[in-house]
Amino acid sequence: MSAMYFAQFADVDGIIRMIRPKISALIANSPRGITIDVKKTQRNRTTEQNRYLFAIYKHIVEFYNQTGFIPDNLPINGINSDFLHQYFKARFDVKETKNMNTVEFCAYTDKIQLLMTEQTKGEYDPIYPEEPFQTMD
Repeated sequence: MSAMYFAQFADVDGIIRMIRPKISALIANSPRGITIDVKKTQRNRTTEQNRYLFAIYKHIVEFYNQTGFIPDNLPINGINSDFLHQYFKARFDVKETKNMNTVEFCAYTDKIQLLMTEQTKGEYDPIYPEEPFQTMD
């Protein structure tokens, strides 16, 4: 049985009637039993959140242009948003930001700005969106 998605207003009794035969067949043919995971579906990161992330990168580039500071004292001459995007994904072991949910994305943008604040001993001033782009749903 593959993953199934049901909307908020789905008929619970109808869902149970639909999956009961599939679960019964799986149990009958699985000597070690089965595992069923039920979890809340979370929204993927929004376009607005992604714009916010790239605004953070732009802010870091501007900070670099003013101060010459490069995260983690990397031995490079200059940075841009595309470099920062790849760098922070590798730094925080993130394969793709587009696959993050809104909560994971919030934590990721916070980690980037916290790292910058810590490494500059408070000289870097984090930016925050005017709109509520850091949606937690």
